[in-house]
Amino acid sequence: MKVLVTYFSQSGNTEKIAKAIYEEAAKAHTAELKKLEDVSPDEAAGYDVLFIGSPLHSANLAAPVKECLGALKPAAGRKMALFITHFAPAYPDQEMDEFAEPAKAACEKNGMEYKGCFDCQGYLADALHEPVKNKLGLDDDAWAGMVEQMTGRPNGEDEANAQAFAKKVLD
Repeated sequence: MKVLVTYFSQSGNTEKIAKAIYEEAAKAHTAELKKLEDVSPDEAAGYDVLFIGSPLHSANLAAPVKECLGALKPAAGRKMALFITHFAPAYPDQEMDEFAEPAKAACEKNGMEYKGCFDCQGYLADALHEPVKNKLGLDDDAWAGMVEQMTGRPNGEDEANAQAFAKKVLD
């Protein structure tokens, strides 16, 4: 199988998970790892399995990822999986479905099989700490707890979980 792992990353969190997924895919398949801006819709159509990665921006997929999903070409028999990173510790399953809705819609439109979404906490860029803390209305202690929880993420365990997700998608 030909596998493409593509991603949009600004702080490195999504890129780190993309690399872990790519490493797993490359063990038994012809796999490529590319930044989203380096992949055209025509090129994406040449793969059997697409893994598409995005950070969450205000509880939504990043705009470039949404644009990519909207530009995908029909390809019956292909599979797609999504992976996302976010600074929050966890999202309930029902919210995960909402985040993945653009990917599900792209699959339905293009005759592709949607294989699920992997999510991972990442570290929020330092420049965004104060604006996010203020938006959430958190006091210094509550914010310090969130910063402590996201520090060092994604970590080795997150990467191993991403690889297990990739293996499941590819089996």
